[in-house]
Amino acid sequence: MRAYLALLVFVFILASSQVHASSWFTWPIVGESTLKWGWWKIYTAQLKTPTGKYIASDPNLALIIRYLRDIDKNDLLLATDKQWQHLGISAQQRQQWLNQLAQQWPNVKQGDRLVFVKTVAEGRFYQNGKPLGKPLSAPLSNAFIAIWLSTDTEYPKLRLKLIGQ
Repeated sequence: MRAYLALLVFVFILASSQVHASSWFTWPIVGESTLKWGWWKIYTAQLKTPTGKYIASDPNLALIIRYLRDIDKNDLLLATDKQWQHLGISAQQRQQWLNQLAQQWPNVKQGDRLVFVKTVAEGRFYQNGKPLGKPLSAPLSNAFIAIWLSTDTEYPKLRLKLIGQ
């Protein structure tokens, strides 16, 4: 009986995180911003949550990035590494995670949209509505989203706009 109950709870948790991940497009927008480097616009970003409000402790969110220029996958990986270094993540951990991302990320073209959906258990990238690769662990997902949402982000103005402030 206990095994049955444990299995039932596991299936419920799995199903609820899939419901969250599959319904991100109906979530309200919390905020949006554009990353600029000098006079170049790099991308626009939107943050969505089930409630339309950003609460740091709520694990369910979607970050939608629409690229305004072509960017090679290796340049995306280098930029991610730089941001993680800024956030104090160890070189060994960064390399492990970058290897995982390298297996999933495409080169992006102007107008492409990548979506990162994070739940309590995992994170996942989507492009054109289709998942890219396997779900990512919670620690990797949290580190990825911290690039934008950590109070230690390199882009605090972008963060404030994304979280609706």
